[in-house]
Amino acid sequence: MRRFHIIILMLVAVGLKAQTVNPGFLSFSPFQFFRNAFMVNYETGIGKDKTLVFSPGVVLKDNANESLTGFIGELQFRYYLIHPSFDYMDTKYGGVRLQPYVAPYYQYSSIQKELPSYYYDPQTGNGKNYDLTRDITTHAGGVLVGCRGLLTKNLFVDLGIGGGFRLSQLEDSYSIAIPPQPVYESYDIFDYEYRGIAPKVLFTLGIRLY
Repeated sequence: MRRFHIIILMLVAVGLKAQTVNPGFLSFSPFQFFRNAFMVNYETGIGKDKTLVFSPGVVLKDNANESLTGFIGELQFRYYLIHPSFDYMDTKYGGVRLQPYVAPYYQYSSIQKELPSYYYDPQTGNGKNYDLTRDITTHAGGVLVGCRGLLTKNLFVDLGIGGGFRLSQLEDSYSIAIPPQPVYESYDIFDYEYRGIAPKVLFTLGIRLY
């Protein structure tokens, strides 16, 4: 299932890219580093005032307390309220051209989390150490309202705010044979396990590719 979602996201992005000759833009968000993730954003025009943003990324973390590995993929369909003028993007150095937009988005992630745990057996009175492996599959979607500011003819900053739903499914497995363990943890919006309504904040820095 994970490979299926990755392939679908890639095919959509490649298919739409093949239909346009508008400039491409590449950017990244430094805030993703705080979630142990690295994501890049590729944006290309698919019409006079519409663009597609494809954002693949990886999640990596490994220490004594837990490890994380996984994939994140996001698609945005942007509608610019002011014509982005893809054919005439040049601006004078020191000037800023603002381009506000509205963007529905969909995000899929598949992450595996491993952490050491402890189990107490009430029948024998003994405790056992074991490793918990948790597969986290998340579907998220919502709407962003943002603005891209062209700092120079090839450099831009992108700011956005919005939100939507996040639906996460958890599947736990154990390194030893024990009964299924209840989950007593509560998750907030910064946890990959979170399920519910969540805000979304966007801050990226990028360049024009051509």
